[in-house]
Amino acid sequence: MIISYAREFIFLKTQKTGGSSVEIALSCLCGPGDVLTRLSPDEEDLRRRSGVQARNFRIPREYRPWWGRAGELMRIDQARGGTEYRSHMSAKVIRARMDAAVFDRFRKVTIVRNPWDREVSLYYWHIRNRSNPPTFDRFVRRLLHNPERKTFKIYSIDGRIVATDILRYENLADDYKAFVSSLGLNDPEPLPFAKSTYRPGETRDYRAQYNATTRDIVARRYAREIEAFGYTF
Repeated sequence: MIISYAREFIFLKTQKTGGSSVEIALSCLCGPGDVLTRLSPDEEDLRRRSGVQARNFRIPREYRPWWGRAGELMRIDQARGGTEYRSHMSAKVIRARMDAAVFDRFRKVTIVRNPWDREVSLYYWHIRNRSNPPTFDRFVRRLLHNPERKTFKIYSIDGRIVATDILRYENLADDYKAFVSSLGLNDPEPLPFAKSTYRPGETRDYRAQYNATTRDIVARRYAREIEAFGYTF
């Protein structure tokens, strides 16, 4: 996640959409006072090679929730409890943890991806280190309390999409370049390949992974996103 005061945009990072690659590239455009949240060690190393690293991710005291302030007084690490901005933080939470008027004024950029394709990618990421992984069918059928937590709810508040700039994974390089150009910048930093792929090449046609039941589960689970962006199976 990024809050760029220098460029007046907020990057809302969704899951399995190429977000880390975009975050690293956008970090190179940011000023010294901008918020760059922490990445995984490998991704942080990649960003550091570009001369940039996580910074300013501590939430200002006046915007911390009471449990974050209490944890700080008790000297408890509350990185997930309200003292730090974090990677997949939702628009609603970000707005509550900064000046709301600034949040509303800044552009909000995010990435969306065909949910059926994203689910296949998420599956192979989920099983990457497992010796006895579940089948894709079982993975899709898993019970999820809050399935939109790292997708639709990242770039919406109370069901309303607040992102002003939507990059599509299916056209990510061009959409990213257009966004950077809209900031008045030429020759943007190219997108790095931030994550090694764990998805076999023969699974590139995501449709082959589904049956009628699992196809419909994904359709129901991500119905708002599918409708908003016109995705089809």
